[in-house]
Amino acid sequence: MNIINLLGVFFSVVLLLSQQVIADDADVEYKVKAGYLYNFTKFITWPEDGNETFNLCIVGEDPFGTLIDPIEQRSAFGRPIKLFRMNSLNKKQHCHILFINAAIKDKVLLKGMLVIDDTHTSLTVGESNEFAAQGGMIGFVNRLGKIKLQINLKALQQSGLKISAKLLEVAELIEGENND
Repeated sequence: MNIINLLGVFFSVVLLLSQQVIADDADVEYKVKAGYLYNFTKFITWPEDGNETFNLCIVGEDPFGTLIDPIEQRSAFGRPIKLFRMNSLNKKQHCHILFINAAIKDKVLLKGMLVIDDTHTSLTVGESNEFAAQGGMIGFVNRLGKIKLQINLKALQQSGLKISAKLLEVAELIEGENND
């Protein structure tokens, strides 16, 4: 085998291994985000709504895959957690937590998702860098490889949800649009 072939094999192996590292990084990122979504149930209080399940809805392409599925083995407020994956927002489906994928960038569509419905109180969570500034309640941002929280306190207060001071301590509070 000549040197050119050896270099080709070497770079192929490096390329394959680097793709595995990138995939593992994405897995870790979404495991962390899934953990946050569950832990929000411990630091945010929803008004009583009479639902039999606590609903977590993922709108748009599901970046979690099977990583978030174990959340359905848990409960929140004495109710089992139920996952709903939706291509677009279904206003008939009550979502306690509404996770909006970063791929949804259409501002009109996003604004429609963030409008607070008087009959249902949803915690809106997204992962685009400007999500909280655009009126979302909690945005995940990646800072130097770490997932950080941005909280739009105005949007949260407008919703009627109660947030623990402990969650506020670990987040960056931002001024954002409200949804009046």
